[in-house]
Amino acid sequence: MSQTEQSGALPEAFKSLERFVSGWSLATEDERNRKRRSSSMHEIQSFYDAMLEHIAAIAEHLNDFSLPELPQRERRLLNLAFSFMEIAPAVEVYFSPDVPAAIDAERLVILSP
Repeated sequence: MSQTEQSGALPEAFKSLERFVSGWSLATEDERNRKRRSSSMHEIQSFYDAMLEHIAAIAEHLNDFSLPELPQRERRLLNLAFSFMEIAPAVEVYFSPDVPAAIDAERLVILSP
C-alpha cells in the first residue's frame, strides 16, 4: 500500500496509526511472526509505543463489529492489533525481536485455520 493509498486506510479515530499499515497490518500469524523477527528493536518499540496508547480504544471500536462482516478499514485495524500482540513480549519480556535461547524460529511451522 503506497503512502497515498494509506490515507483513509483506518477509521478516522486511528488516523495517527496509518503510517504503520503497510508494514504491520498483516493478515496471518506467520506474517506477523516473521515481521517481528526481521524488525529491529527500534522499529518494534516505535510501533509498540504508538499502539499502546490506542489499544483499549481499538478493542472498544472493534467490539461493535461482527468478525465475519468486518469492513476493510476495521480489518486493517484488527491486524495492527494482532501485530501489537505479537510484538508485546519482545518489548515487555525478551527485549529482543526473537525469543532468546529458544529453538531456531525457522524450525517452527505456524498453522492458521
